[in-house]
Amino acid sequence: SESRRVKARRRISSDLRPGNSVGEFLLQPSNESKESLDSALTDAPRGLGGVLLESKFLSALLLAVPAGVAARWTDQADAVVFSTNFLGIIPLAWLIGKCTEDLATVTGEVAGGLLNATFGNVVEMLLCIASIRSGQLTITKCTLLGSILSNLLLVMGCSCLFGGIFGLQDGERTQKFTEAGANVQVVMLLLAVLCLGLPTAYADTMEDVDQDFSWEVLVMSRYLAVLLLVAYFLYLYFQIVSHPELFGEEDDGGDEADMAPGCATAVLALCTVMCTVSTEYLIGSIQGTLESFNLTKEFVGVILLPIIGNAAEHYTAITVALGDKMDLALGVAVGSSCQMALLVAPFTVLVGWWYDQKMSLDFHSFQMFVLLGSVLVVASVLWSRQTHWLYGAMMIVAYVAVAIVYFCESGNASVFHDRPAHFQRPSSGPAALPPHAAPPGAPRHV
Repeated sequence: SESRRVKARRRISSDLRPGNSVGEFLLQPSNESKESLDSALTDAPRGLGGVLLESKFLSALLLAVPAGVAARWTDQADAVVFSTNFLGIIPLAWLIGKCTEDLATVTGEVAGGLLNATFGNVVEMLLCIASIRSGQLTITKCTLLGSILSNLLLVMGCSCLFGGIFGLQDGERTQKFTEAGANVQVVMLLLAVLCLGLPTAYADTMEDVDQDFSWEVLVMSRYLAVLLLVAYFLYLYFQIVSHPELFGEEDDGGDEADMAPGCATAVLALCTVMCTVSTEYLIGSIQGTLESFNLTKEFVGVILLPIIGNAAEHYTAITVALGDKMDLALGVAVGSSCQMALLVAPFTVLVGWWYDQKMSLDFHSFQMFVLLGSVLVVASVLWSRQTHWLYGAMMIVAYVAVAIVYFCESGNASVFHDRPAHFQRPSSGPAALPPHAAPPGAPRHV
């Protein structure tokens, strides 16, 4: 950044004492001059090349992006298209997150927070949009649920496990975090479980007694989606503007951008476009992949697809936990879960409304039981005011238990079984919305 270059010049200029020429300074530098030069080189922005060299493994995976496009254009088997695009989205998600962080350092707290809110889960949003457009609503709901579970149990569990073993300070046996901020996130997660559970409970109750229940669940889901979005932006304002001190320490290393704003913007735009293409190809190849590997949509959506969007968060959370910065680790893991539940889930309902798809918040009772149990496990850890390796191990065990259930699920039946659908507008009641209730420009029918 410009401010770092100015500081570097000042440090070097201070060594150019009267009577010394620039040539003498360069040819016979003092110890202070050497330190100034080393510091200036260290602090200088590394650019895109430096970012790519820092993570050679993720950079190497970028080769899968053109490979995935080529596999689709040359009509390769669905399993090949799925695998290459799956691998290609992982580094794209990493670069999107990196560009967002760099831009947030120069846009201010509020704009940076909105930028993180928009692009923090952009991969999951793109996956959901692609699956909604293709009518694969089961994949959409599984991706939403799987991303929340992955962040809550796997990402947080690994952070607590590795942080509790390798990240302890001298004489410490547990890692501490800010209690007030953690309690806020628990409340937001429980609110999300309530709002997501209401349409599910209503559908379970009214399925056999009200033939119009499907329409009513769809309408209430749209109302609740707007309500959840309002709750999310209130939470965002509280976290960034109103009470930022409740959410613990700042990451000192996060203030230094590696890419200039122009470079970060260009890379962000390019990666978002490529990620959109890759997610479209990936979703389009799911059916053939399921048949090739004898997998179910639920296992792919709940377990495999969240790996794409959460790989970068997983790495970041473990890294900061190893540095004994549990506030940041919890912010990555639990904060991403709050984003998925309060922002991405209602966003998908509105996207489904726009594309004339029956996307609702009815996740069925089994999924809601899994979600509620996971939130309670994490809430119990956060309420204890400290973490250690055993908590991390138990959260990982919980995630593996969920994975086993979906892996063993039969392909002949689904926990997302279709309910009797009677999408007819009732003649009376609040759910009898007029045709113009659809979003502007969207189809009038439901």
